[in-house]
Amino acid sequence: MNLVFVMMKYLPYVINAVTAIEATLGPGNGASKKTLVLNAVQAAAKSGESVPDAHVQAISTLIDSTVATLNTTKLLGFGK
Repeated sequence: MNLVFVMMKYLPYVINAVTAIEATLGPGNGASKKTLVLNAVQAAAKSGESVPDAHVQAISTLIDSTVATLNTTKLLGFGK
């Protein structure tokens, strides 16, 4: 599957999970929050089938990019 299509498919899940987890847990502990986001996205995206490993890696990159963008723009209320 095309990487752009994969990212477009999972972007809404990633944004929702990142903002919810960041709002709940606040700043810090990025690795643990990333694991929570990845698990939440995988759970939300599953519809009776597992998320392919190639998609998991793309989702991981998408999470990093989303968090970096939200932190840089301070849309989460904190950041660099």
